[in-house]
Amino acid sequence: MRELSVGFIGAGGIARAHTKPLKELGNVRFAAFCDIVEEKAKSYCKEYGGQAYTSYAEMYEKEKMDAVYICLPPFAHTNEVELAAEKGIHVFIQKPIALDMKLANRMVRSVEKAGVKSQVGYQLRFGNGVQRARALLEGEKLGGVTMALGRYVCNFLGGAWWRKISLGGGQIVEQSTHAVDLLRYLCGDIVRVHAEMDRRYWTQVEDLEIEDVSSTALRFASGAVGSMVATTGGYLGRWIVDLSVFTKKAVLDLQDPNSLRITWNENGSREEYHSQAADLNKVEAKHFTEAIRKDKDTITPISEGAKTLAVTLAIRESGLRRITRQVA
Repeated sequence: MRELSVGFIGAGGIARAHTKPLKELGNVRFAAFCDIVEEKAKSYCKEYGGQAYTSYAEMYEKEKMDAVYICLPPFAHTNEVELAAEKGIHVFIQKPIALDMKLANRMVRSVEKAGVKSQVGYQLRFGNGVQRARALLEGEKLGGVTMALGRYVCNFLGGAWWRKISLGGGQIVEQSTHAVDLLRYLCGDIVRVHAEMDRRYWTQVEDLEIEDVSSTALRFASGAVGSMVATTGGYLGRWIVDLSVFTKKAVLDLQDPNSLRITWNENGSREEYHSQAADLNKVEAKHFTEAIRKDKDTITPISEGAKTLAVTLAIRESGLRRITRQVA
């Protein structure tokens, strides 16, 4: 198993979610860390090795890398994906990949033109429960999806950039994107949305521009219908992403990405429960590095990140007028 040389753009907290599992997997050399705050990059270099940079363009020119992990906040994305692709560097990028489809589509075109591997940080796809549900839904055993329900519930108030629509995109675009992506992964493309959203919880926070409650009706390409609710004013200390997928023959309940309950509705109701813990970040890292070494497709290429982004932007557009009127 050959050693891979990896660089990082963005040396904040989210980078550690990827450096740790990569180090544990082994056969990875940390070539460089880049951050506009040089001390942050140097701190990672001190721990993992490699050179510190404040310019990713300079890092691309000077370092020989197999892959780059792009761990930037949404507003900071510019041309780092395109430059990496031009250099033949495989790309891992955090979600959301952009804040508008023009940039997202440029990213997709550059990666596909260069033929490099890409993966978006939707680690929930790698849960054992999600993978079991996906395998069941891909066959004909369940008779097709009829309806799906999703939730993204937390009790969380982010910092300055997260509170601004222009910088983070809003709760749907920046957080609930995980629930939207799982709905797409299990039930197929979403072709129509209608959303209601508002600020009902963090009403005392003057600089908050984004929604803290939302409810969205969904129509899938298959004809199935669905809904998703989200809030940042949920249970204190709990972070919930769960789904229920209804089919003609069974209901699949994902209580978390690693746990699946199947309720069979033929010849009398019976239940199966499957739960197997997994470190999703580590599984994700293994999948990406193996895709590079073995020249295989990834589960979540950047084209999938663009499709999920398109849905979340459509949800935001549908629901934003109500918030705008209320603020005005």
